[in-house]
Amino acid sequence: MSDINQIKGSAGGTHTYSHAEKRGYCDFINQELAEDEHLSSLLPMDPMSDDLFKVVSKGILLCKLINKTFEDQVPLNKLNFKPKNTYQINENHDLCIKAAIEIGCSVVNIGGKDLEAGVPHLTMGILWQIIKRSLMYKIENMDLGELGDVPPEQILLRWFNAHLRNAGHSKTVTNFSSDLMDAEAYAILLSSISPEKISSDELESAFKQTKYLARAEMVLDWAERLECRKFVTPQDIVDGNPNLNLAFVACLFQKYPDIGPSQDAIAKELEVKLSDVDGLLSDSLAEKEALENEFNRARMDFDALSSEFNEVKLKYDDAVSDRDQLLKSKAEFEELLDAGRTKKSDLTDKLNSLMSERDDVKSRLEAEKKARQELEENLQNLKLEMDQYDSDSSDRIKNLSEELDSTLNLRQELTEKLAQSQSDLEKARADAAARVAALNEQIENEISLTADLRSQLDSTRSDIEEARRRIQEAEQTKDDLFKLLTDTIAELETTKQNAKEMEERLRAEIAAEIAEREEFERLLAEKIEELRLALENWDAERQKLLARIKELEEELAATKTEMRMKLDEAEKEKEQALAMSDAEMRRLLEEAEREKNQALDKVRLLLSGNQKQGYLFHFESTLVGMVWKKRFFVLRDNLLSWYSKEKRIGGAKPKGVIYCEKSRLYEISVDEAKRDNCFQIDDGNIKHNIAAESPEEMKSWMTEIRVAKKKKLGVQVVSDAKKGPLSKSPRN
Repeated sequence: MSDINQIKGSAGGTHTYSHAEKRGYCDFINQELAEDEHLSSLLPMDPMSDDLFKVVSKGILLCKLINKTFEDQVPLNKLNFKPKNTYQINENHDLCIKAAIEIGCSVVNIGGKDLEAGVPHLTMGILWQIIKRSLMYKIENMDLGELGDVPPEQILLRWFNAHLRNAGHSKTVTNFSSDLMDAEAYAILLSSISPEKISSDELESAFKQTKYLARAEMVLDWAERLECRKFVTPQDIVDGNPNLNLAFVACLFQKYPDIGPSQDAIAKELEVKLSDVDGLLSDSLAEKEALENEFNRARMDFDALSSEFNEVKLKYDDAVSDRDQLLKSKAEFEELLDAGRTKKSDLTDKLNSLMSERDDVKSRLEAEKKARQELEENLQNLKLEMDQYDSDSSDRIKNLSEELDSTLNLRQELTEKLAQSQSDLEKARADAAARVAALNEQIENEISLTADLRSQLDSTRSDIEEARRRIQEAEQTKDDLFKLLTDTIAELETTKQNAKEMEERLRAEIAAEIAEREEFERLLAEKIEELRLALENWDAERQKLLARIKELEEELAATKTEMRMKLDEAEKEKEQALAMSDAEMRRLLEEAEREKNQALDKVRLLLSGNQKQGYLFHFESTLVGMVWKKRFFVLRDNLLSWYSKEKRIGGAKPKGVIYCEKSRLYEISVDEAKRDNCFQIDDGNIKHNIAAESPEEMKSWMTEIRVAKKKKLGVQVVSDAKKGPLSKSPRN
């Protein structure tokens, strides 16, 4: 989305306004008029929408904004807070335009109807003039002394550049656009007006930032700490928006109008500090000469102690040699003991192996016994199953025989019934033939009586028909009986064939099971014979193993007895030798340690001629505030001094001096110092914060400084060694 919005005018021209400025004005108005009761329904406005133009069109907002700075410039009794029509809205706009003219705004070509219509470029124009006049009016009414007649914008530039000069920066700001786009000047300004809230490390970090936008974001984060983050965004700074930058600088000036100490005041303060340092340096040089004299006396005492220490060292070396000889003897005894332990371990391993083999044989024998029992149980179960199967087979054969006899009896009965039926049929046929013959004879004899006997003839015909029907039924019955007989015979044949096949199959299964049982009994007999032989072999091996185990136990007992005697003798000799050696060595070591400690207590803190030097960081005051400076530190005796560079040690005066004897030393945390590896030296007047590159270097310096604190004390101890005990020496 572009920051510049273009609109076409009624006359065909093109006008523009800035989205960034609209957003900045909205945020400013939302803050300034947030508690106004008459605008509670209109505020806050959304900076990203066109709420600004809609709210301004009501005719109340601009009047309230003017009265916020210019009190009662718009008569509130004439203002329509709830306009009911266009006429009342125009009255409000007329009051606004009149007040804007009176406070010094230019309203050429801007009328009430333009504001009511919310014409963007005209609304933005008069709104910026009102905001600018409000900011400049506050600056004009501040007590600025000689700058009272200077235009407000020039006052802001002079104030800005004064802070840049005080910070030692060569840059000059001449405008509120291009000179501020890199945000460097803003960073220096904010650190200068509030060094207690913006540290030198943060300023250094901002200058290391190569991207303008990121640096601008850091600057506005600082401004938020100062409660001055208004009007601008990081992008507005990078874009160099003059209106928003001017408003932002005006807000900073109103809250922090002081320029800070002048260069002359800073120079005078530095001269006073330098004279104090010169005095301290002169005193330190005088004290150094006195300390050198005391050191020479201490060195003489140290040489005497060194000779005594060398004699003690020779005695100690002899004791160490005796101790080494004893340790060698002890090592030989331990080797002999290890050899006995190794032999014992080998015998134990062999015994364990034989016992393991014995356990394996036992487990195999148990497994074979268990398998034999299982085979016997299976054989018994198989015999029971065979007996049951023989019984079941006999019953089934008996049942099948009974069924076959029943079937044969049924067949005989059916045959007899068929013969009886055929006999009855033949008899019925004979009767029918006799009757037909009698009737034929009667018909032939009485043919003349046909008319009279017609009724008898009809009856006879009925009998004949009945006889024929009975004959047909008899034929049908005969056919059914033949079919039934045929089916019964076929079924009997099938049943007989199935019974025969089942009998053959059962005989074959019984024969196979008998053969399988015989084979199983043969295998079982072979397995039993094999187990019997294995048991005999195992008994023989067992007897051999028991005999061997007994021999090994006797040999092991003899070896243990022999080793125990040798170890007891060696242990007694070793204890006697060690006791004598330890007693003598303890006596010599205690004596040597006591003499060494006495010597070291006297000379540990007195060694001079040694010095520690190197680069450290010192937290000191500069033109831009308190910053960490890299200095070259030198520790000689109990005097800690520092220079700007290593090469300036010879001819230049140090930049600072600390007497370690009268100072206190502390390690300080990262949160307090804002830096790692820091410690503090308090000389009673000033607390010096010093930082090293690493924790090891910090601890090394602190140790050397603690030693330096006690050097004067050490000189007194050595020089007065013959006068009194150490316990009377003062301690820091």
